[in-house]
Amino acid sequence: MKKQRYMLVLAILIIIVFIVYFTFWWKDPYKEIKLDSPAFIYGDHYNKTTRLTLEGNYNRDDHNFQGSLTIGNNIKLDHVIILHGALLISYEGSERTSVGPVFFDHKKVRISVEITDPGLYKLLTSESYDGKSKLAISSPATTAEEAKIVTEDLKQIKTIFDK
Repeated sequence: MKKQRYMLVLAILIIIVFIVYFTFWWKDPYKEIKLDSPAFIYGDHYNKTTRLTLEGNYNRDDHNFQGSLTIGNNIKLDHVIILHGALLISYEGSERTSVGPVFFDHKKVRISVEITDPGLYKLLTSESYDGKSKLAISSPATTAEEAKIVTEDLKQIKTIFDK
């Protein structure tokens, strides 16, 4: 009888510990991100205001964003992975495309991407990418000056690669 009582007390204590842990200490590693704001595309020969939409989840454990990215009304990348200070990767089925270097602040939800993908470059500018021309998009921003400030601020944020 005493053994059964001890087992019951132990089971109740274990359940209480789990409840307390999941209530007070455990945090969901995912943070939902929704950005729909003005963006500015700027480069050596190109300046334009547009809209940028970012929807998905930021994983605090892996330090990356997974979701979709829309530029303007006609360019939608359904599956992207963003790792601050690394590359913006887009997936269409099993095809992987490196869009370019990306700087991302998940806390203030700001982003800046340098476009190095020839296909996306052509879609945005209607010109062929020569491999040298600079083209970037920053959000939130409505002018080239704001966009450059966003980019410079984001570059100051430490990456997971910094010691």
